[in-house]
Amino acid sequence: MLRIREIILSVAVLFVVVFTTIQVSAIKCWRCRSDLDPRCADPFDNTSFPITDCSVYSFEHLPGMKATMCRKMRQKVYGQWRYIRSCAFLGSPGEGTGDESYCLMRTGTFDVFVETCTCNSKDGCNSATSVFRNLPEFSFLLSVIFVLTHYIFTERTWI
Repeated sequence: MLRIREIILSVAVLFVVVFTTIQVSAIKCWRCRSDLDPRCADPFDNTSFPITDCSVYSFEHLPGMKATMCRKMRQKVYGQWRYIRSCAFLGSPGEGTGDESYCLMRTGTFDVFVETCTCNSKDGCNSATSVFRNLPEFSFLLSVIFVLTHYIFTERTWI
């Protein structure tokens, strides 16, 4: 009985480590500009663009930096709206708030408006009009952990 508990606990720990490592190690984002391709605007049809693995991109002026987030920018310049979806190298989700539904908004002279949203909760999180966390994956993970710990710490035998 003790051997089964050790195996289940090891599998649970491995599952958690793999699940969290995948989310942190690399992210895939949509990359497009509506001024070059109108399909990039909202409402966004992500079936018309391939998703991009951000780990293959780097900047010469940011050596060693890895993209860890996705970014969506909505700009109004001289009355024209444009959308830019890309990999993000600097900043933090929710522009420092930790809440991915928060977007940073700036206005300027000459009818300029910029809204910037950053996220890293899941691959392709920069597709939506407003960004939501990926709750189904998290709920599944919690359910598996609950079931495994229930069988580990109770005296039930496996059938």
